[in-house]
Amino acid sequence: MIRDMRVITGKYVFDGINLLTDKAVLVADGLIVDIVDINKVFDKKQIEDFGNVVISSGMLDLQLNGCGGVLFNDSISVETLETMHQTSLRYGTTGFLPTLITSKFDDVHQALEVTKEWFKQFGNTRGVIGLHLEGPFLSSDKSGIHPKEFIVVPDDKILKLIASYAKCYPIKMTIAPENFTAEQISFLAKSGIIVSIGHSNASYEEAQKAFDNGAITATHLFNAMSGLTGRNPGVIGAILSNPCYTGIIVDLLHVDKHNVSLVSKLKPMHTYLVTDAVTPTGTDMTEFDFAGKHLYVRDGKCIDDTGTLGGAYLTMNEAVQNCVKECNISLEQALAMATIIPAQMMDLDNEIGRISIGNVANLIAIDLDDFSCELI
Repeated sequence: MIRDMRVITGKYVFDGINLLTDKAVLVADGLIVDIVDINKVFDKKQIEDFGNVVISSGMLDLQLNGCGGVLFNDSISVETLETMHQTSLRYGTTGFLPTLITSKFDDVHQALEVTKEWFKQFGNTRGVIGLHLEGPFLSSDKSGIHPKEFIVVPDDKILKLIASYAKCYPIKMTIAPENFTAEQISFLAKSGIIVSIGHSNASYEEAQKAFDNGAITATHLFNAMSGLTGRNPGVIGAILSNPCYTGIIVDLLHVDKHNVSLVSKLKPMHTYLVTDAVTPTGTDMTEFDFAGKHLYVRDGKCIDDTGTLGGAYLTMNEAVQNCVKECNISLEQALAMATIIPAQMMDLDNEIGRISIGNVANLIAIDLDDFSCELI
């Protein structure tokens, strides 16, 4: 029995592909019921008009280290995830992958257990939609802010333990493929792990091996990976030449705006936005600890004493705004990069990530002037 039907509209409704005008979204019992012509709504008093906004499915951030004053690496707990969730909602992000960067394996195991507990309590459509393990199987040469002392070579026993949790919830795992055998990568992919190439100094051939054996995405394109040169296309070349997905940080600090624009043209259906946000995001903090280092927020950057970037001070709505205002990307594509494309990569687009009949009504209103967000 349907109760409390809501009729929601704004200047535009973004269904995951197009910006629709003169439409309303019907919502009941937490689900999308339909998208209808506004003039066909019988009782006009039912209409909730949010004005000069885009009504969209909530955004999905597949790389969130922390925000709201907390960091998953520092406090691996359901309480930390709840703070990250509540902070993210203020900026239009209704689903995210908490990200654990390289650390000792006890922390990895704890993150796996905490995420399992979250899913037991809340299911898969409230905030946390899986887990991202960004390490510890990375390249020491491309470690970035990751502590090198915890970077390890792949161990079959540990890989099997991690893979066993993929039966409970989605796991995205960033690896340096040059340190893996083809069999190990294939095992992870066949076990349901979302294999992502990142923090890698691989050659083109080594990266291609990973894609051939089941890797389907890449972690923060252009950052912490071998570059594209005349004699070695490297990891970047492999990503651009394969039909894989890739995340990208559009804070205009990690990646030049012209590169963002270029990738949006080369891989328009496979590029998704991530924040790589850390502790201060959503607060007025000016310094914090991350990965055993003391970092500072300066000119919008999260950096250590040497100037190395350590995550980002970025929200998803800001990333969308940067795409539109600075990178010459259409609003439709920028929204797709924040919603349906990450949902498709996670194989969740029949539940979240787009306004479609039967999907969860995690709806937001995005102000067309300043890109601020309101949870509907």
